[in-house]
Amino acid sequence: MSKPTIYPFTPAQEMINFMLKYSFFHKQVIQIPASIVVKRKINFDIMQKALEKEIERNDCMRLRFSKKGGFTQYFEEKVDIGKIPVMNFKSDKEQDEFLTADAQKPIKCFKGETYRIFFFNTADGRNGIYINVIHLAMDAPAVFIFFDDLLKVYEALENGTEMPKPLGSYEAAIKKELEYINNAEKVQADKDFYVNYFLKDGEPIWNGVMGPEPLDKTRIKKKKPDLRACGSFDPIHDTAVLEKRTLSVEDSRVILDYMEKNQISGECVVQLGMRLHVGKINHRHDDTHFLVLSNRRRTVNEKRCGGTMASALPWRVILPEDLTFAQAVNKLKTLQGDIMRHNNYPFIRWLENERELFNYSMKDGTTTMMFSWFPLENDTMNGWEYEFHGYSIGHYVMPLYTYTMKDSVTGGLRFAYLHRTDTISTADIDRLQDNTVKALVMGCSNPDITLREILDNID
Repeated sequence: MSKPTIYPFTPAQEMINFMLKYSFFHKQVIQIPASIVVKRKINFDIMQKALEKEIERNDCMRLRFSKKGGFTQYFEEKVDIGKIPVMNFKSDKEQDEFLTADAQKPIKCFKGETYRIFFFNTADGRNGIYINVIHLAMDAPAVFIFFDDLLKVYEALENGTEMPKPLGSYEAAIKKELEYINNAEKVQADKDFYVNYFLKDGEPIWNGVMGPEPLDKTRIKKKKPDLRACGSFDPIHDTAVLEKRTLSVEDSRVILDYMEKNQISGECVVQLGMRLHVGKINHRHDDTHFLVLSNRRRTVNEKRCGGTMASALPWRVILPEDLTFAQAVNKLKTLQGDIMRHNNYPFIRWLENERELFNYSMKDGTTTMMFSWFPLENDTMNGWEYEFHGYSIGHYVMPLYTYTMKDSVTGGLRFAYLHRTDTISTADIDRLQDNTVKALVMGCSNPDITLREILDNID
């Protein structure tokens, strides 16, 4: 058997590994635990065979990682996963407690473990599939690709029909990512974009969902009343909880109809509501800076392959109060287009650039939130009727990571907030949720309303 090709980490993986290296006590911070529950009856013997076939098809499931002589990775030709356990849960509580406990158990990614998988029967007679995977091997889009393709393979085995068309190659994507890093001209052009993008409006300002108190206290402590940044990154006090919120179908429909009618992404619309809340509680600042997790899959191969390609992109935008809701959404849409043309630039390098530009320490910055829109649709899981569930990993180095998606069952919107408990309370999350929804319903039902009018009418 020939020796596998050894690859360094890609920029997207370096971003994930950065969190792992600086999370001194809790290595589960870079895991993605998720499950789908389906109404359709699953034969778990056939599903076992489907999973074995999926590992052959989906090369990111054969990735292994090493840190001998530097962080590297390689693909194994074959992986023996053994017999997957089938859990029989007697209640929703038992199910949630068991899977959450696994979600918070570290995956030993440098000792040959890349993921853990369980099959399960729910208390109400449905079937489920759970995966807890290291973020170095899969990002959220890759998890959705895994579930979708696994169900397609299962159907083919169950019905004796042809296998679905092959998935894309993550190994090819890795080679492409590494080629970019070695193209000094492209890297410099992308760096120039971000530097100019931030410098044109001067230094951004820290705005948190907990309000202005952390920045105000830092200003007093350092005797710098004009200070615009403070500590956000904390790898020690990292205890976090995952709060989930659902939105009524009626209110959700107002927002989703606006998005569909105007062909606007959830990244732009939902994020605007959150920005308005954050601005309102931070002295009505119109300058907000979020990190937005971008899928970055553009080619046919990339859209059909697993692996980790998502990267955090710095979305800083100034939204004067005389803008209408529609104008503000379009400003975010334009920004999204601009950033997507430069989204290969490594996030870790941007952090270094930001510190140099504004003289920040390792833990200081002006962004306190990471946001994701998960584009889940009713047909995402091969058209099966499904429920998607995420689980709390229990720790997080940033103050807040929030994601929003459509609920495949009700058609409404679901919000999830993973927040550090030392800085953000449940009451803070409730307020963020309530004001975000109020702002979005007002704006989506009346796009000509000004941001000032919305701000005046949220708490």
